[in-house]
Amino acid sequence: MNVYVESNFVLEHALEQGECDSCAEIIRLAAEGKVNLVIPAFSLAEPHHVIFNKAKMRSRLGDDLRIHLGELARSKPHRGIPATFDALIAALVASAQFEREGLRRTVSALIQTAEIIPLDAAVLTSAARMEVSYGLSGQDAIVLASTVAHMEDKAPSESCFLNRNSKDFDDPDILERLESLNCRFFPRFASALSYISTRSA
Repeated sequence: MNVYVESNFVLEHALEQGECDSCAEIIRLAAEGKVNLVIPAFSLAEPHHVIFNKAKMRSRLGDDLRIHLGELARSKPHRGIPATFDALIAALVASAQFEREGLRRTVSALIQTAEIIPLDAAVLTSAARMEVSYGLSGQDAIVLASTVAHMEDKAPSESCFLNRNSKDFDDPDILERLESLNCRFFPRFASALSYISTRSA
């Protein structure tokens, strides 16, 4: 079975969010050869931009806090407040480092266990059409175009597409396209894992 994942799978695992255990189990099944994990190259690159932007926003917030706390410290009634917020500023800095390291580990694991779909001219051309026909964002269109191109090329007898962005991908026309390629859509990683486990036992 081919299991197609993308950027939000990477981030869920890297940032140890709610369904990270399900993501880890799917990666383990792929490492053991029980499923064929497939991911667009774009989806290994896009999370770096997400993490970078989050770190930049937190750094800016930390700088703003220091300025305001420095001003408060000059006032006798508020001199104890800055110390209260030192831990918060430290947590902002530490969280950025944790997320960068988590992303490096996740990408490394996926490079070792997953088949990577190249981002080429054909995928970008198809993505441009899907962006218009399905009303997708440019990023989502690239993911869908990559996934569909791989299915059409490899023709797996059974596959599933995991994507937490159900608002855009849980569209009747997109679902019909996936179903025509013997692919089921799952908007939750835990539900997908349950399905995958019954097929890979």
